[in-house]
Amino acid sequence: MWDLLRRNPLAAILAVLMHVAFLAFLVVGVDWRKAPKPIESDVQVVQARVVDEAQLQEQLDQIRTDQQRKQAEAAAAREREARELEQLRQRREQEKARLAELEAKRRAAEQARKEAEAKSLAEEKARAQAEAKRLAEEKARKQAEAKRLAEEKAQKEAEAKRLAEEKARKEAEAKRLAEEKARKEAEAKRLAEEKARKEAEEAARQQAEAEQARRAAEARAREQELAAQLQATRDQAEIGRVVAAIRDKVERNWLRPPGTAALGLKCRVRVRLGANGSVLLVNVIESSGNGAFDRSVESAVRKADPLPMPGTERLKAQFRELTFEFDPE
Repeated sequence: MWDLLRRNPLAAILAVLMHVAFLAFLVVGVDWRKAPKPIESDVQVVQARVVDEAQLQEQLDQIRTDQQRKQAEAAAAREREARELEQLRQRREQEKARLAELEAKRRAAEQARKEAEAKSLAEEKARAQAEAKRLAEEKARKQAEAKRLAEEKAQKEAEAKRLAEEKARKEAEAKRLAEEKARKEAEAKRLAEEKARKEAEEAARQQAEAEQARRAAEARAREQELAAQLQATRDQAEIGRVVAAIRDKVERNWLRPPGTAALGLKCRVRVRLGANGSVLLVNVIESSGNGAFDRSVESAVRKADPLPMPGTERLKAQFRELTFEFDPE
């Protein structure tokens, strides 16, 4: 409470004055709600006719006027006092609201100050942590840099050693290559001479073999030619024999249609045979112009089934499909 009085002395003074005024009003207050009554007396008043009624009425009017005036003044005083009390109450409420607002602002300011202080402490802590992290990273970077420099130095030393070894190796390799080149040149010369000798011997041998092969080929060619001529003669004889046999067998099975003997008719026929000479298909590909004659030829070929075939498979293939001209003349 004393802290409140120190912060708001004016509000405290106004509150004290309001309470003093209220107490004074309670002490000296008068009840004006009822008109004052005349004091009753048990004294017998003797009515006198000598009293001036007009004067008495004037006095009564004056008394009423005074009473009304006093009542009006009392009512005005009460109304004024009520207004003052209402104004005092309103000022007290306003002061109370102002004090509450000031207290809320103070608390808000205190909360803001605490939050700002907490934020400042958090930022300071974050800065400290960031600085510690930066220092740790800087330390790690320096250590890494020192390690890198050491590794780079070791790498340079190793590279220098490798280059020296590489140089020595290249020099040794160059010496070995020079010796190898000289050896290869000598070997190439020897191989060239050996190759020339072998090529000369091979050329002579190939020439002799070629001559021998030519003579043998000529002999085989003469033998093959004679064998082919002999086989061709045999094939022609076999083919002639088979053709004659087919012609004879077809003619034996042919019945000439009546009235076609003097017409000199003939037709071309295609015959497809099986492997054993069986007739598979007969077609007249060039008609004689006479349907009965053409049908008689087809019938003769079918009745001659199976037709004669050569004795070898090679010649049988030539007789699987035959085309011949049927001419009874």
